[in-house]
Amino acid sequence: LVRSFLEHCSPIWLPHQVGLLNDLEAAQKRCIKWIYRVSPRDSWSDQVYYSKLVTLRILPIREQFHFNDMKLLYKIVHGLAPYNLPDYLQFKVPGDYHYLLREYKDIIDGLDYTSIKCTINPTTSTFRNGFYYWSVNYWNTLPYDIRQAPSYPNFCLRLKCFLFD
Repeated sequence: LVRSFLEHCSPIWLPHQVGLLNDLEAAQKRCIKWIYRVSPRDSWSDQVYYSKLVTLRILPIREQFHFNDMKLLYKIVHGLAPYNLPDYLQFKVPGDYHYLLREYKDIIDGLDYTSIKCTINPTTSTFRNGFYYWSVNYWNTLPYDIRQAPSYPNFCLRLKCFLFD
């Protein structure tokens, strides 16, 4: 119940300060200890904590927020949302690259058609940490077979598997 409140509209309010994310993760850790009926005073290493999360099929807080952001961006990119990408975000095309670098090979070969570029230089931290700029940068780090999933449920499944690995 608490997690659903936390995740509601998280692409909009997501804190980018490490301290705030760590506080949310600490709260989740206490909840996981409660589920396992372990005293909150008992110490768990990060490895033990993450193994308990995997067993429960719960993503760590940061990854869950990434998951929510990517779900929204997938809907926008694939026309499943009632709004479009802003004009300053454009899909990368083969003509954008004049040098054959490994980084651009899939775009030039036409295999990766979902990479996105930002055409303006972010000058403020508010813009850099805003949903579109931040999520597009994260989106581009995902394997293109995830970004190009044929359906939204398939995308969610592939993304969740990726985030658990």
